[in-house]
Amino acid sequence: MKKTNCHSKVIGIDPGKSGGISVVENGEVTAYKCPKTVEDMAVLFSIICGDTPRDKIYAVMERVWARPNNASSRAFAYGVNYGSWLGVMASNEVDCNPVLPITWMQHFGCPKALKKQHRKRWLKDKAKELCPYIKRVTLITADSILIAIYAEDILKTNN
Repeated sequence: MKKTNCHSKVIGIDPGKSGGISVVENGEVTAYKCPKTVEDMAVLFSIICGDTPRDKIYAVMERVWARPNNASSRAFAYGVNYGSWLGVMASNEVDCNPVLPITWMQHFGCPKALKKQHRKRWLKDKAKELCPYIKRVTLITADSILIAIYAEDILKTNN
């Protein structure tokens, strides 16, 4: 028996300033670069949600935090964007399901020992491989694409 997903839209969010948001609907992934303002984030999220009943939307966002080696301004920017996405989801009555980066990356078999630049390239190549119909997978959208696919896979496994 084929396992089905009771959610009609699955959203994956890489909340960094240079992150993205992707949606899986009807087996196809669409990816967007993270808007620069909270207002534009809210508009894009509302458009993505459309008239889909909110209980049929499953949103997963990468859980980020500052590392000791991050500059304080960079750590603050992480927190602001993460909080902005939380607010946008809450205002749209969509629950946020956080996922640690290591969890979704391991799901795709990303090697642990890669340096950041090589890891980013590996993830971009994996997103291209899984979504060859997306005309332009970029370093900005690759993580959100994979987070959305990870969420879809988890839903299929759990149903």
